Amino acid sequence: MAKPFLMQVIWSLERGGAERMVLDVSTRLKEDFHVEVMALGRGRAMISDFREAGIPLHIAPESTPGFGRKVLFEFISKIVAKRKPDIWHTHLGGDIWGGHAARRLNLRPWFITAHSHEPGLNFITRIARWRSYRTADHVVCISESVRKAIAGQYGVRADRMSIIPVGIDPARFPPRDAHLAGDRPRLVSVGRLSPEKGHAMLFEALAMLRRPWELVLVGDGPERTALHRRAEMLGILPRIRFVGSVADPSPFLRDADLFVFPSKHEGQGIALLEAAAARLPALVSDLPIFHEAFNDESLVFAPPENAQAWAASIEDCLSNYQLLLPKAERARRIVLEKFTIDKTAEAYADLYKTWLK
Repeated sequence: MAKPFLMQVIWSLERGGAERMVLDVSTRLKEDFHVEVMALGRGRAMISDFREAGIPLHIAPESTPGFGRKVLFEFISKIVAKRKPDIWHTHLGGDIWGGHAARRLNLRPWFITAHSHEPGLNFITRIARWRSYRTADHVVCISESVRKAIAGQYGVRADRMSIIPVGIDPARFPPRDAHLAGDRPRLVSVGRLSPEKGHAMLFEALAMLRRPWELVLVGDGPERTALHRRAEMLGILPRIRFVGSVADPSPFLRDADLFVFPSKHEGQGIALLEAAAARLPALVSDLPIFHEAFNDESLVFAPPENAQAWAASIEDCLSNYQLLLPKAERARRIVLEKFTIDKTAEAYADLYKTWLK
């Protein structure tokens, strides 16, 4: 009997949490499903990762305009006619263009995974999102806070939604040796360099410190140039290392003393799960999503968008570093128990099989 054919539709193949999840879940579903991935946008950084994992890719041509609905629809239609998927699953920007195709071509069952609370979307995008969420067969949310946001913004009924948390592969993030911070503590932040990640505020907080420190920024994005200039203006640029996008952040986590995650909002925060798996003490924004999985016994929290509070929290963490080590161990155990990619893939497989009966 042939395996059910799952087509994962995503906007880009840039390095990000959603893209990593699609790769990891697709890789683990290959035993029970035939899985292919369709990318509609311009990002290309993870092409080699998918190919090395043996996941066939369908990539929209570079000449495709960002909002060329006709061109994208023709591209999708040709792939669908040739491949005939049994399951259509869209993510991020794929919800809009992939959703348009799902309605026009009657691609069912159609699943959406909501990866964020989606704040700040323009009116046209929000209308397109509303249509997709209201017409998909089922909406998966990566956390309870995302589920509440999507239900509230788009009116999706509770019986058409479920929660499947993001998971990681702990084998990729072996626990670092427990040690005290050095004379020049190394902080690390992993994530896209974009406004919602709160790096500008973090820079202001770091500029207030009167002790030695260095910061490693792992990731890239539209804010890189602005952040570079901001660090220069604050006089802290020599102490910040911009690494850029990397395939494997684990070496940077192993070499750090403190993980800092100053986001203004997050859907799940896969970078935090990775840091926790690496047993790296973490200071994070005090957001509801982080309290869903962790607590004061496993993380240190600071108010988002409050540079003074963050400066005080960083100082306290570094001055009382020995108290962070048991917190980091508890955070690692939480990830191993609840947030592995195997659990995530199993939940998706069960969902698909329920709809295919």
